[in-house]
Amino acid sequence: MVLTVLMVNEDLERTMLRVEFVEEQEFFLAHRPADEITRWETSNAFLLYQPSEKGPPEDVPKIFQGLPIGYAGELEHGDQTYMVRISPVESGHLYIAKNITHFEDREKLFEGALAVIVLIVLGLSLLLAVFNSRRIVKPLQGLAESIQSIPVGQKMPRLALDYQDSELRSIAEAFNVFLGELEAFVKREHTLLSLASHELRTPIAVVSGALDIVEQRNQLNEADRATIARIRRATSEMDANVNILLKLARRETSPEAKQAVALVTVVQQAMDDLSSDYQVKTRVTLQATAPINVYADPVMVKMLLRNVIQNALQHTLKRITVRLTPGLIEIIDEGEGLTAEQQSIIADRKKPFTDNAPVGGLGLYLVALISERLDWGLHIAESGPKGTVIQIHTG
Repeated sequence: MVLTVLMVNEDLERTMLRVEFVEEQEFFLAHRPADEITRWETSNAFLLYQPSEKGPPEDVPKIFQGLPIGYAGELEHGDQTYMVRISPVESGHLYIAKNITHFEDREKLFEGALAVIVLIVLGLSLLLAVFNSRRIVKPLQGLAESIQSIPVGQKMPRLALDYQDSELRSIAEAFNVFLGELEAFVKREHTLLSLASHELRTPIAVVSGALDIVEQRNQLNEADRATIARIRRATSEMDANVNILLKLARRETSPEAKQAVALVTVVQQAMDDLSSDYQVKTRVTLQATAPINVYADPVMVKMLLRNVIQNALQHTLKRITVRLTPGLIEIIDEGEGLTAEQQSIIADRKKPFTDNAPVGGLGLYLVALISERLDWGLHIAESGPKGTVIQIHTG
């Protein structure tokens, strides 16, 4: 609009001047003396007529000097602006210079006023844009906050549908449908866990009962008794692990399961369990300044330490140090460092079941999950070409 107004104003100015030029030219040519160099000067114009047979005038005004025949345009002369036109006419040439300074001053004043109007309009537009954007975004923010405040569980509250905008109401309705489907999915998962709990515990109970019957017969030699004892230990550990995994899956907590746990003993037990598959005695070193006890679920603590040591053994062939200090467990290896995906799993930023990828970080995921359930802090203190340091804060 501004450019259009300026173009129209400029065209109007040139049209007016052109009309005035034609009128003054016709009036001057009608009243000039015949065949004589004629000058005519007013407060706003210079006119000069030069017959063809006469030589150029000796005192041509400076504004016309150096301009070719047929020139038409604006010129600055001092602090004045002139519209100059040199045109051939019958039997000569006509020089016209018209002072348009007042037009230019008015144009500058008009442009200044137009600039002020533009700034005012832009300011009002900015204020209206900010006001309207906040008005538009506020319901969206309220919807997002309502979604974020919904707790995850078997019974999740639904979003209110009292939105004035039909689009937001449609989003809320679709999200409520999603919550219903999610609740059905969670219910199916809990049902499956209940069935799995029964199906997993029954074989373990059968194995334990069979071991009791074999021992009651008292027909075993010493080697068989050692084998039976090993099977019983594995069965008991399997039963405890199944219970812990089911608790983790159900997100259950059992305060009565907490008791004083000697970390040195638990680490040694984990190392003994892993010694059948890894060279634990030559690769793993336990450092403890003093006997350290924590108050927690002993089965969860053993699973945590076993998994974190096992992961260190799997990802490096060099030495591993387990350092125990009051309130801190450090697992230090001399490997090449954890990958970005493994670090994300430990930091609980990524679950190992995404993108249809093979489950390669289940052990690390269990470490992060058990640490969270024990309310212990888990983070990577260092990971690089020189090795990895994983710290577990127990209190």
